[in-house]
Amino acid sequence: MVKRLTGTDPLINKRAFGLSWRLAAVTMTLCLTLFIGQAAAGGFALSGVGSKAINMGGAFRGLADDWSAAYWNPAGLTQIEQSQLTGMLVAINPKPEYTPNITYGGLDIGYRNGLPRYPNDKTIFIPDFSGFFKLSGFDKYTVGMAIFVPMGLKSEWDLYNPTASMNIRNAYPWFDHAAELNVIDFHPTIAGSFLDDKLSLGVGISFQKAKLVFRKPALIPSGIPIPHENLLIDADLEGTGWGYGANYGLLYKFNDKLQFGLSGKLGTTLKIKGTAKQELYTMDNPTLRDILLSNSFTSYDSARVRSLFAVNNLTAAPDAEADLKTPADIGFGLAYKPTEKLTFTADMAITYWSALDSVAIILDGPNLSGTMADTSLIMLDWANTTRFSFGAEYWPIEPLAIRLGYYLDPSPIPDQTFTPLIPDIGDKSALNIGAAFNFSNMELSYNYEYISFGDRSVTSLSDINGDGEFDNYPGDFKSTLHASHVSLTYRF
Repeated sequence: MVKRLTGTDPLINKRAFGLSWRLAAVTMTLCLTLFIGQAAAGGFALSGVGSKAINMGGAFRGLADDWSAAYWNPAGLTQIEQSQLTGMLVAINPKPEYTPNITYGGLDIGYRNGLPRYPNDKTIFIPDFSGFFKLSGFDKYTVGMAIFVPMGLKSEWDLYNPTASMNIRNAYPWFDHAAELNVIDFHPTIAGSFLDDKLSLGVGISFQKAKLVFRKPALIPSGIPIPHENLLIDADLEGTGWGYGANYGLLYKFNDKLQFGLSGKLGTTLKIKGTAKQELYTMDNPTLRDILLSNSFTSYDSARVRSLFAVNNLTAAPDAEADLKTPADIGFGLAYKPTEKLTFTADMAITYWSALDSVAIILDGPNLSGTMADTSLIMLDWANTTRFSFGAEYWPIEPLAIRLGYYLDPSPIPDQTFTPLIPDIGDKSALNIGAAFNFSNMELSYNYEYISFGDRSVTSLSDINGDGEFDNYPGDFKSTLHASHVSLTYRF
């Protein structure tokens, strides 16, 4: 995104060039907000964990009767008698569309305004191996380790096209916006039953390992007159980190037909450490180079001019650190079984996204100008949301279950900080339908999920904290998403 012009030096705006590394900090923060699950829910949450829970629309807090209770409501683990291991293959076919409307000072800066843009259109396959390993010898308590993959992303966009007037010397990448994320959660959990097994309580500890890659362009003012007023930078972040948190829950059985669940999780801080690579594309304009050299009054000015017109692009790669606070949530659910073959569920959950008000990016090392990179504060300004989920399960014959689910989930992201790489375009309506077949100690299941996003139109650039760095992408957005989940669960 463009940074405001801060100088009028007819040669090179040294302050603007020195600040270029702060633009890389922007890209790092954007990548931290790109968490997308097997099918996206609010913010960077996912639609669920576990085939059965996803199939029932995430209305699982009041039922919580398989291994995924470790995620939804750990108190429900008292209902399982064996360890459970699930292998799942998720096929995601997202259909987002973005029509840019980005101008700066009334000028087109290369974002293909008015032309619908689509990501690298392909089905994304995500393998997911997860489950709960129950330890023996604890009598009234269920103790074990859950492992699941709560987040996954692979996305590529061709959004930016350098204008011919920029005269960049080297070819610019085709897919200039890209993001990839993988997270594994190691989740030791304990649950116990009380009051003649009417009440169950549970608590789990979350150890999350995250790996991410993110890439996007940035423009900074050069201090050179039009049409060379901006310098083009390709920023690429690779990082890993750990986050630690906890969740808790209770499950109360009123009778054989009705039970109530309440659960929540504490906010987690993911400490991301990595390298923020930045490449500045040099210009191929000998006439302009000679004019600038003739007006250079110091050796520093001359060296800087020659570097901007060099054969090879300029590069820098300082270390980068950021603490990303993921939100706490709390929710409750009901499970009602009018017959042995039929179950209805309903959930309501509040997610405290307002914890994501800003992210500080700490950089350590020289930037493109050779000076030490500084810290940047990135504004997010997200809002709390409430999700409603409904599910049903019916066993027409003993080995076969039919499952349905639906949820409605608002977007916490305001227009002022919205970008096309964040998947949460608008309020979401999601429909799930699937089936499961049980044989021996195994279950084979399939779930189809369709998510419709509300359209969004962002009308203007926004700079929330007035630091000169714009926080959003104006334009029109719309999206749908299709996902298929095939899983095999083994009980042992």
